[in-house]
Amino acid sequence: MHRLVRWFRWSAAALPTPIRPPGRDTVRQRYQLERLLHDGAVADISALALELGMISDTTPDAEAAARVAAAQNRVTGILDDLRCVEAMIYPPVLTGAGLGPGLRAVAERLDLRLLLDLPPSAFGGQARARIGLLIADHLHTLRPGSVVRVRVRGRRIVRVNITDQQPGGSARRAHRAVLRCE
Repeated sequence: MHRLVRWFRWSAAALPTPIRPPGRDTVRQRYQLERLLHDGAVADISALALELGMISDTTPDAEAAARVAAAQNRVTGILDDLRCVEAMIYPPVLTGAGLGPGLRAVAERLDLRLLLDLPPSAFGGQARARIGLLIADHLHTLRPGSVVRVRVRGRRIVRVNITDQQPGGSARRAHRAVLRCE
């Protein structure tokens, strides 16, 4: 009986875990939310940081200039935090750079070693966004230093296989997703 339990645990660990891909509506909502943050709050806070910098530079009182500079540093920290949230909602590099460079940028920011195996032909905008968000969301669940291999195949029916190994000698984990892209 114990052998059967061990075999079942081993075989269950060897099977890929399914990942649920984001739907079209989810992708659109996340993109719109990222744009709203970027064009609204991030733009306003950036302008405020610049204005505080100009005030700090032109203020003759050294104590007041130091306080304004400290406020500018706090505002800049808030701005960086908002940009991190924005990138987790919808990584802007996926839109501008494309799937490969966008995922590499996300992995680099998260300190992951990423091995990509993408098809030679480019995907359409909607498919690229769904595939990119699926993979980027998974990358956000990993610890820094993890090694991740991503393989994407298909055109209309896209298969995504992700294998990751987190630091510390843990076992490799396999994940898979199937997306219908039109």
